Amino acid sequence: MPENDALTIARAYHDAWTSMRFDEATALLADGLEVEVPINDYPTTESFAEGLRGFGAMTRSVELLSAMSAGNEAMLLYDMEVDGLGIMRVVEHFTVRDGRIARIRQIHDTAVLRAAGFAGPAERVA
Repeated sequence: MPENDALTIARAYHDAWTSMRFDEATALLADGLEVEVPINDYPTTESFAEGLRGFGAMTRSVELLSAMSAGNEAMLLYDMEVDGLGIMRVVEHFTVRDGRIARIRQIHDTAVLRAAGFAGPAERVA
């Protein structure tokens, strides 16, 4: 596989953060990373990296269910067990440019996260 292949890079990022190698995962993120997630806001690569360290440290296990790519895009589907939250199913869509992840889009059920207080005050479920 080519070194800059989107799936290779997405898997390397995933393998790094799920193994608590956060510096290695962060090194795969482009400056000016765009992040679309259902909860919270990460305006900079650094703010996302900080969030990844915090949430990643709470993750107990991750089971990768599917991985696919086309061109400069890749998708991973996985179940992760998180302290205090239980098991969550997550889909991540990556766009890779120049060998680094330029955009991450995440989709997951937010009910458990909101109940646990991960949303800002205006976003919390009553």
